[in-house]
Amino acid sequence: MRLPILSMLLSAPVLAQVTVVNDIIVVRDPNGVINGKLAMSNMNIFPSKQEQFCREAFNAARAGGVRDDFDGVFSFTTNQSLTDLDNVFQGPPVRSTARNIGRDPHPLLQTSTYSSNKLAQCAFMGTLGRTMSFIGPGTEALPANPDSAWAPSLGIPIPGITSLTGVEIMAHEYGHHWLNGVEFDQNDGRGRQHFIRGFGGANGENGQMGQPNQHYSALADSRSVMYGECITDLGNGSFRLQGCDRKFSHIDQYLMGLRGACEADPMMVLENPASPGEGEDVIAMGKTSSGRTVNGYTRHDITVDEIIRAMGRRSPAYPHAQRCWRVAFIVVLTGAETAVPAAMMTKIQAYRQRWRPWFSTATDGRGTMLTNVFGNGCPVQTPIADPCDVDAGVRWPDGGVYVPVDDAGLVEPDAGVDVDAGVEMDAGVEPDAGVDAGVNELDPDGGVIVPERDGGAPMCLNCETTKIRPGCSCNGLAGAELAGLMALAVLLRRARRS
Repeated sequence: MRLPILSMLLSAPVLAQVTVVNDIIVVRDPNGVINGKLAMSNMNIFPSKQEQFCREAFNAARAGGVRDDFDGVFSFTTNQSLTDLDNVFQGPPVRSTARNIGRDPHPLLQTSTYSSNKLAQCAFMGTLGRTMSFIGPGTEALPANPDSAWAPSLGIPIPGITSLTGVEIMAHEYGHHWLNGVEFDQNDGRGRQHFIRGFGGANGENGQMGQPNQHYSALADSRSVMYGECITDLGNGSFRLQGCDRKFSHIDQYLMGLRGACEADPMMVLENPASPGEGEDVIAMGKTSSGRTVNGYTRHDITVDEIIRAMGRRSPAYPHAQRCWRVAFIVVLTGAETAVPAAMMTKIQAYRQRWRPWFSTATDGRGTMLTNVFGNGCPVQTPIADPCDVDAGVRWPDGGVYVPVDDAGLVEPDAGVDVDAGVEMDAGVEPDAGVDAGVNELDPDGGVIVPERDGGAPMCLNCETTKIRPGCSCNGLAGAELAGLMALAVLLRRARRS
């Protein structure tokens, strides 16, 4: 039984039809209004074109009957006419959910433009297909396998350069909800410092001072999806920088509200004596990169207490902060498309199914990300002991979080589509996509047959980055071509040093 609905977009006089297929929300865009936000003809660059797309995709889903019960969104398109300069992965925050982590509420947040009282993060993950280069069809932006390395491109692949894996890129963009705007104070008379983060934009010729960005410095032993590297102290002032498998570091988890301050290990951060007080802004190495050695750098071991000295204590702090989130995967079709092409549906399902177990592992079992549209949401959190409360005498082991039993407590309402909203439940995927068995249907009584589960932050103000595109940025800044060329220069410079 089909109940199609033609629903008015909130911000434009067009019609969009919304369907749900195996927990993927599919939005039709016959007039190209949503995809048009990414076009070069869109001269409105604040908020960025990528945030405009993500917002319109989410608002269209809401207008189509999807309930307001998601903490975050990953948005994709089937559009294969985007260039690498427009297909920029991006994780713009929607609302702030914590203080004293460098993400305090700010008037530049676009919260009121979203059809939601809950959504906190809206990540743009680009096309599920190929980008368009100046010589024709380009590379596949996201690798088909979530655990394969992403290869940066500037219209054509850059030989020998890889970075994070596909799922790590997703984590990077969602991670911008909490990360990384911190400073620290080592109580050494220097005051607040930011060289734990990358530093870019300086130009001695024109006097431009530069500023820290929202990623770890390449000289930080972060081992994190938020950049930085994996650093080995070789002794005598020599250090080896390499790529590795990445997760959310202990300091990341503290900032995310998943770990107490007393539980977080220090992070080794190097300071270049030639540029004191400044981090290094270089794209993160892939785990198979050859690496490089630096000499004569000063080692600092940054602790959470030193971050707290500069920023204040996170509020709410672990274990009182949120530890479970529910996210939606949304695909916007192009033109006359009525279904997600089979290969693209296979890819987005691979990413959706990988996300929940990967996130749990990457947070040492402390965080949960649900990806189901239908069925139960996150359980109501039950209080647990504060591991940093000396009076309690309790210290939880790594991964020690409250795990509710099946019948414990209440759960959030079904985040799925209202039955009376008339959302079409059995369309949006080609017959040969191999996933039609999981399409949600309506029973004769009008109820939803629920399939089995497969089981905030303000706009970044200082986010200059020379990261190669496609990649994240906090705003869709003008001069994207220049940024791309700068990124290429940085990469080539690193290749020469390695």
